[in-house]
Amino acid sequence: MINEEYIKSRIGNKNPFKVPEGYFEQLTSKVISNLPEQPIQQKTTLIKRLRPWISIAACICIAIFSITPYFNHKEEQMDTLALQQNDEANDTYIDEITDYAMLDNEDIYYNLLADI
Repeated sequence: MINEEYIKSRIGNKNPFKVPEGYFEQLTSKVISNLPEQPIQQKTTLIKRLRPWISIAACICIAIFSITPYFNHKEEQMDTLALQQNDEANDTYIDEITDYAMLDNEDIYYNLLADI
């Protein structure tokens, strides 16, 4: 408190800080004159230049990996269907042969056991 009273008695209540005359009127022109004429262009990094291509490649990979199981499943279904058709064709062929040879089940069992 004593220090504050000493400062007030010595300086008074007036503000010791002053702005020069016409400072704010000249401020905008000084700031604009200090700016460079052309904006400084920043160098783009390799990652920033390749970012669109990387995202496209990622989308293609996701599409390929998500579609591939669908087509593999179709191929597996077609393979099992082909195997079933082959089995049915073999069965009908064997049936025709046994009918032609006039073999009944007992004869077939006898022939199978005779081979052992």
